Amino acid sequence: MNKLFVTLLLLFTFGILPAYAADYKMVKPEKVGLSSERLKNMDRLIDRYVEEKKIAGAVVMVARKGKIAYFKETGLADVGKPMQKDTIFRIVSMTKPITSTAIMMLYEEGKLLLSDPVAKYIPEFRNQKVLVPNPPGSDFPYHLVPVKREVQVRDLLAHTSGILYLFLNDVYPNPTRTMVTDLYKEAGITDGFCRPDETIGDMVKRLAKLPLYAHPGEVWDYGLNSDILGYLVEVVSGMKFDQFVEQRIFKPLKMNDSHFYIPEEKLPRLAAVWKSDWKGSLVRADDKPIISGDLCLNPADAEALSGKYLAGGANVLSTVYDYFRFAQMYLNGGELDGVRLLSRKTVELMTATNHIGEHDAEFLHSKGWKFGLGFAIQADREHPVDSGDVGTYEWAGIYSTRFSVDPKEEKITIFMSQTNPFGHHFELWDKVLVQSASAVGD
Repeated sequence: MNKLFVTLLLLFTFGILPAYAADYKMVKPEKVGLSSERLKNMDRLIDRYVEEKKIAGAVVMVARKGKIAYFKETGLADVGKPMQKDTIFRIVSMTKPITSTAIMMLYEEGKLLLSDPVAKYIPEFRNQKVLVPNPPGSDFPYHLVPVKREVQVRDLLAHTSGILYLFLNDVYPNPTRTMVTDLYKEAGITDGFCRPDETIGDMVKRLAKLPLYAHPGEVWDYGLNSDILGYLVEVVSGMKFDQFVEQRIFKPLKMNDSHFYIPEEKLPRLAAVWKSDWKGSLVRADDKPIISGDLCLNPADAEALSGKYLAGGANVLSTVYDYFRFAQMYLNGGELDGVRLLSRKTVELMTATNHIGEHDAEFLHSKGWKFGLGFAIQADREHPVDSGDVGTYEWAGIYSTRFSVDPKEEKITIFMSQTNPFGHHFELWDKVLVQSASAVGD
């Protein structure tokens, strides 16, 4: 028997090789209509950004027709620790599509309707008000008016609830937003993981009593909606949110390295967060919370092993391979390896149906992007000329992780780094998508 085969068999048997080595299979790019030669441009692209010290490292995957054709790790995960294919990343807002999946599974089971008022399940959402600024010179800066209709489950999924994130004040400054988020701060509402002393339900109940930025359904504005959805999963299912996701999504999809709070034995595989000015100054962030404006995220959040605060919008840690399995389930119409999580019709409702009307989902994107139920959807090629085909859907995480699913080409592209601030990576992501698309050879 071949000595190398015997050695590998022993390593697998005793668990010495990393888990991913036994789990994924790659094909030659030409087998799925991609060009090996053109994918070398992706190598050169990522290597150059590492060499220029814009990022410390990254893992990139391109899959087509259900097969992994490109899977490359480059640079460092941490000081003295090379990036690996099984490196674990804080995917932050890439948690949101997972949370939306949990809600839609309950929807298919008849546990709720998208048109249901959230107050049906979380009573604190009853009798909400919208903040309206008063004219200059008034005795008080604003007044409150009753909502035209209650916040519905679909509003949370589509980010049309009138509920905000605090950190976007710097991106979309206006007096009304500032007044609303000032009330958030007074109530102890935060973005991220800065309240380890409480549960997500505690936060949601306080948030529900605060004024809305706009009437439900009238404005698209990225906000704390998925955190509310995570708590809604608990209320409707009777299970803790992390337990529901782990048992109903991660386990069936064999997402073995995806966790809300990473097991202690996997901590050595966790990438560090790096601070970059995108000009060659790249330093490892310490393990204290990074606070940028009103955004509070903790690079060492994996050490909070109690798992008490379960943020539906930002909590999950995962790998590129695990997220590929999740994305492939969607590309397959809700099924992977004989396991069906959602129906094809529900996937179409989530990823191919615009739920924000004439508004644009411009955060992360530009005009021409709409929003489904948990995903941004590319509606045309006129505005985002560097992106993929019409019908492509995607989202991202604030530590520089991003994924794209292109149904027309049956193609998935995933990029994961751990770089702060987030906005610097937009140019790199667009170039990754160009390299992914230009590798199509059939």
